[in-house]
Amino acid sequence: MIPFPLIFATVLALTVLSGIAAMVVAFVGNTRSNETHRRLVEVLAQIALLGAGALITLLGRAADAG
Repeated sequence: MIPFPLIFATVLALTVLSGIAAMVVAFVGNTRSNETHRRLVEVLAQIALLGAGALITLLGRAADAG
């Protein structure tokens, strides 16, 4: 079985990186006229939000188990 700290670190890294990538694309890219950039920012932001939810769930399970 995969250890909990590895799972937590992986989810945390993916969440933070996708959030940072969304911000960079939103600030640097032309999201007003480029539909592709806008969609990319939306998808990366959704990944970051799902990751945040997963982190909360993981922390809740760790607190219940601990």
